[in-house]
Amino acid sequence: MNLHDGDFKTLRSKLDVMGFTQTMPVLAMPLVGAIFGDLIKTTECLRDTKRQVAELLEEKTCWELGAEPYKCDNSRLMAECNELHLQNLKEREDYELRLCDCERRIRSLQTDREHLQSHNAQLQSQLDAFLSKQILTATTAKRTHPGSFQTKKPFISTVRSGEVLPAVLGNAPLSGLKCTKCSAGLNEKTSKDGLTTQTTQTNATDVVDRLQNELRSSSDQLEFYKRKVESRNREIRRLNDMLSGGRPPAALAKDCCYKDVGVLSQDIDLLQREKSELMAQVREYQDKMHDAMQRALRIEEEKRKMQTHLDELKEAALQVEQQANSELDAREHELRQLQVELKQLQLHSEQRGKKQGFDGANATHNDKRKLNEKLNLLTRREEELEAMNTKLKQRLRQMQDKLQELEKQLHDQHNTATLDEEKIRIKSERDFFQKEYLRLINKCGSDTEISFLQAQIKSKDEELRALRSELCMLPPTTRLYLSPRKGNHCEGSRPATASSSNDSSNRSECVQAAIARVERERDCARSELERMRCERDNLREKQLGSVQLHAEEVQSLRMRNEELQSHIRRLEMDNRELNSARVPAETHNAFLKEDVAQLKQRMTSLQAEIDKQRKENAQISLLNEQNERIIADYQSKLLIAERQRQKADVLVSTLDTSRETNRNDNAQLRSEIASLRQTYVALELEKDTLLNQLDNKTERLLKMEYEFKDCKQRRNALEQTVKELESQVDKLTTRTRQRDSELTETSAESKTLRQQIVALKASRDEAIAENGRLADKLSDAQVEAKSLHKKLKDCEQQVATMKQQLHKYVAEVKKAEDLLMTKEKEREELLDHYHSLTHDQVLLEGNNQSLEFEATEFRRQICELECEVRTLKDQLHCRQCSIEDLEMQLTAARASQRCLERELENAREQKIELDVHKELCEKLDVEKEKLNAELNELSEIRKKLEKECEKLRSELHQKSLINQVTTDTTGQMLDRLRDEQLRQDDAEVRAKNEMERLQQLHETTLRELQQERARCNQQERLATEFEKQARELRQNLTEDRFCLARSRENSPKIPPKTL
Repeated sequence: MNLHDGDFKTLRSKLDVMGFTQTMPVLAMPLVGAIFGDLIKTTECLRDTKRQVAELLEEKTCWELGAEPYKCDNSRLMAECNELHLQNLKEREDYELRLCDCERRIRSLQTDREHLQSHNAQLQSQLDAFLSKQILTATTAKRTHPGSFQTKKPFISTVRSGEVLPAVLGNAPLSGLKCTKCSAGLNEKTSKDGLTTQTTQTNATDVVDRLQNELRSSSDQLEFYKRKVESRNREIRRLNDMLSGGRPPAALAKDCCYKDVGVLSQDIDLLQREKSELMAQVREYQDKMHDAMQRALRIEEEKRKMQTHLDELKEAALQVEQQANSELDAREHELRQLQVELKQLQLHSEQRGKKQGFDGANATHNDKRKLNEKLNLLTRREEELEAMNTKLKQRLRQMQDKLQELEKQLHDQHNTATLDEEKIRIKSERDFFQKEYLRLINKCGSDTEISFLQAQIKSKDEELRALRSELCMLPPTTRLYLSPRKGNHCEGSRPATASSSNDSSNRSECVQAAIARVERERDCARSELERMRCERDNLREKQLGSVQLHAEEVQSLRMRNEELQSHIRRLEMDNRELNSARVPAETHNAFLKEDVAQLKQRMTSLQAEIDKQRKENAQISLLNEQNERIIADYQSKLLIAERQRQKADVLVSTLDTSRETNRNDNAQLRSEIASLRQTYVALELEKDTLLNQLDNKTERLLKMEYEFKDCKQRRNALEQTVKELESQVDKLTTRTRQRDSELTETSAESKTLRQQIVALKASRDEAIAENGRLADKLSDAQVEAKSLHKKLKDCEQQVATMKQQLHKYVAEVKKAEDLLMTKEKEREELLDHYHSLTHDQVLLEGNNQSLEFEATEFRRQICELECEVRTLKDQLHCRQCSIEDLEMQLTAARASQRCLERELENAREQKIELDVHKELCEKLDVEKEKLNAELNELSEIRKKLEKECEKLRSELHQKSLINQVTTDTTGQMLDRLRDEQLRQDDAEVRAKNEMERLQQLHETTLRELQQERARCNQQERLATEFEKQARELRQNLTEDRFCLARSRENSPKIPPKTL
């Protein structure tokens, strides 16, 4: 029975500590004990699973931190590979440019060499013919003038006389046989009869060769630039596909150290929610705070209502946005249709203008007016659409403001609920400390018991003294008879009473028994006094220690309470600051999204403008090609005219008789040639201006494309920053939730610790009160026997209620087992995630190896290219040496050519005939008429070109204005984007500082939790020691009382004085 009573008491104390204060029958003890053991096992399993999960998370963080340097090396290697790739591209492009230049120079030199060789061969043939002719004339002169041998005069007349010139020299060219770099190429031809005719030599072949060389060089350059553009496009695609160090975004998302933060945060949130639900259930069973739960339910209902209202508002905003977008799409479609109609009308107008010419000018003016009116209407519609867009944006901003106000109201309501809960908790703590103070004051009443025992001991000493005085009054015989038998107590007195029958012997035996009894009582009282003194001293020491510990605990709890309150205030301030910072961040994100949408629209408009400008550039390039063709025709005609002019000059120099008649004609021709030259110069200037404008437009197009790319990159950067800010906001919210859950855990742990302290103190009070209860139970046993029959029925009812509670408890245990199963599943998922992390690490190492291999290959290619460049440089050096040798040969050939030309000019001056003058004059008249007709045609073409140039100038002016407006708008947008980027950088710095501060707070709270756990362990140890001491005291008290009862049963009745 004692064992059962002890088990019952221990189980009852545990149930009281857990908060189950219902009465429990003895029969239900095994079932309740088994359920309690299951609960302990489930709690231990929960702790083990939590510990395992924490270890797995630590291992995961360690693996991720181990993978970080590999990621850094990977990004560094990819950056180096990109740099090497760019260097390779640049060197390849330089190499191709040099090759093109070298090939062009080689071709030009080859053509020059061929022309010089042909020219040299012609000159040599002319020299041979001239020498042979001289030889023939010398022989004829010898035959015709025999007397000349006597005088032996030199044959100077054969060289200088105009009558005896050879006819072959008439075929010799004038000063026209030169290389391709010279600007002459005319020959003189003479007939057998001596008549000279001038025609153009084969300089056209030289020009054709030169043009072919230029075409080849230009085609090579075009191919080179096309390859360059293709390589740049490939590089741009590669860099777009491989962002941030040369890796795709999917691989970065896999290998990033923050890749599964969202999933982990969700898992942590789920675990924290489950933990908070379990803690709420424990609080409900322990503290029975139904009112707080009702308030929480009401607040949740209000929250749901507000959330539904928010969802409705969001849906309304989305509908408004959809309507606005649909309207914008319809208006854009209308604009496109109108633009198509405009293009069609322009095409019709151009066709009509070509057909009708000047007659359809009025119709084109009317069409232009109509088009201008349509453009004005379209501009008005665009303004109306912009006004509608601004109104819709204002509505959206108002809706967002309303949403923010509602979120603030929800947050305030949540804060009020948490404050009410904290007030209730603080009131319960105050009541608990007041009760503890009263109990300690009542504990001081144990000193009165000690004083009562001391008074009993004094009375017993006085009785002993009285008995000893009576012994002194007895005769000496009885003293001697009794002296050896003092130590035999009651056993020695019984045979004495049986042997003697006298009154003196009976009296002496009674006195002896009384003396022995008194001595025994005295010894027992002394032992009790000593034991009580020891207990008193021990109790005083324990009381002092407990009082000191209690004071220290009270002080520590007060300090802890103050720290927690200050921490709570700080957290509230941080939450307010975070909410206040979150609102402008969200608004800023909304503005950024709007700016991104505007930028997209502007990008589309800029792309359309770029396409238009490209089309216009294509048209202008076609016009330039036509102009170049016309200029080439003019150049050919000018060359013909110059040749004819040269012919005319030569003929005028030869004709002395027709000088006066032909001077006027020559002056007119010169004036016409000068006018043609001026027109040619003007056309060349206009061509240069058009080319410059084209170059400027191409440069602007390139700039616009680069700015377009920069805008795209900045837009991507802004989107990435927006995503990062959103992720940071999510992280901050998760951290605030974690801090709230930690606060709830700390408050729950403090409550459990306080409840454990209360239970320990209650058990201590019960241990102290059991000393009086055991004495009272003996007297109240009969009364309780009667009352137990009445309580049996109540106990049966309570048993039924306990069974219901047990069923509920079993259901809760099943829920806990289900939770454990889910936790095990989550642990398995974490293990799978860990395996996936190891697999990703292996992939990273493989990628790093492949990148290093690629880097080595790039370096090898660079070395090979450098070797090729060196060989090409050597070849270039050899070619340059050969070119220098050829140039030396050219200079020598030119010197010989000049000598020959001088000799030819001297020979031609001697050859003058009159018949050629008439033919030349007739030819000049015919050519003059032809030139006049050509001049008329050229004047008409010039007028047309001037009109087209004026149109092109007006269009270029309009386009330049449009480009200036677009450049200004793009500059403003770029400035805005830079300012927003700076703001975002500042916000990121602030967020990082707040993160560091929150991490420090988290570390301090963890340290305080560890300290409190250590204190709880100390208090548990003290409680176990107190329980052991209480058990020892109970055992000692039971033994002492048992001894006293036996001594009372063995001893006779005590007179009333001794009592």
